[in-house]
Amino acid sequence: MSLSAASLLKIIGRHGLRVFTSADIITLTGLAPAAATQALARLAKEDLVARIKKGVWVSKLSADLNPYEAVPYLRAPWPAYVSLYSALADFGVVEEIPHVVYAVSAATPKRYRTSIGEFSIHHLPERLIWGYEVKRQGQASYPIAEPEKAFLDLAYLALIPRSPLELPHKRERRWDLDKEKLRRYAARFKFAPLTNWLKTAGLR
Repeated sequence: MSLSAASLLKIIGRHGLRVFTSADIITLTGLAPAAATQALARLAKEDLVARIKKGVWVSKLSADLNPYEAVPYLRAPWPAYVSLYSALADFGVVEEIPHVVYAVSAATPKRYRTSIGEFSIHHLPERLIWGYEVKRQGQASYPIAEPEKAFLDLAYLALIPRSPLELPHKRERRWDLDKEKLRRYAARFKFAPLTNWLKTAGLR
């Protein structure tokens, strides 16, 4: 069985596929795996879709495509969500907007350079994968940490020896965060260096 590029594009559009997998196409079209990959490769040559990881694609025709939408797919089947500097910037907690998309996952750390952006995904223990929500922006939707959880994710990871991340910093000392939620969330980390740092930062 073969499928024309136009027919495959119609299927992608009809099902609202923005970031999707080869398996999605196989399911929707009935194509054999090799045929589905070849059909997607033809669309990629025409710059209609782009491969961002083996078996993961983005539609270049999607309106308002946000790189954050790719985060759950990059480390699947492990959960992942936008956090750290990216989430803090998204909510206006910090002024600087990172040029890399920062996320956390229960999977091992990984960095990706793709046609829709660069991703730096850091490992958190599975017990700390919580405190995020699905945010909708235009037609895009993606999982992103609450500001307080993103702040704590960053501080926790930065306090681990030889971490490549830096502690949260702000030109003014005042953080626009819910201190009560920060305290409750911090207690769930059960990490003494984090508790001590929050005290010295005046956040406990």
